Amino acid sequence: MTITNNTLFSASYDSVETFLKNNVTDPKSRYKVNWIHASMPHINARGFEGYPFITLKINLNENEKTFDTNTQKNFTAIIIVYSDQPTDIESVCDSIGKEFRDETKLTEFSAKNISASPIDWTLDQKGKKILFRELTLDLRGRIWDYT
Repeated sequence: MTITNNTLFSASYDSVETFLKNNVTDPKSRYKVNWIHASMPHINARGFEGYPFITLKINLNENEKTFDTNTQKNFTAIIIVYSDQPTDIESVCDSIGKEFRDETKLTEFSAKNISASPIDWTLDQKGKKILFRELTLDLRGRIWDYT
């Protein structure tokens, strides 16, 4: 999906989600698992496929308005990797970082930057200790809109 001024949120989310689905492998090797979510999944639901999983949010900042039909957009992709095993978090984050630095991936964006938080923990709804790490991808893209 092409990112335009009319599809800024959906297309940028789809682009990063597709990047994750196509390039980051599930360390548990589950078959056709849905492990990338727009918000925290309900872990007590029957359809919950277990740990690890990823949540993805996209923030947008528009700057540098121009006199022609293009504008510069800054996108921030916030990826949080949750797992009950620290090795799963490290594996997923290493994979995201490696693929993110590949210039042939995420070509919709330029001026890419990545930062990561240390591993932290919380308790899930069942009282189980869950580890997580937040990765922040700073992305920039020029949006051409001829409408």
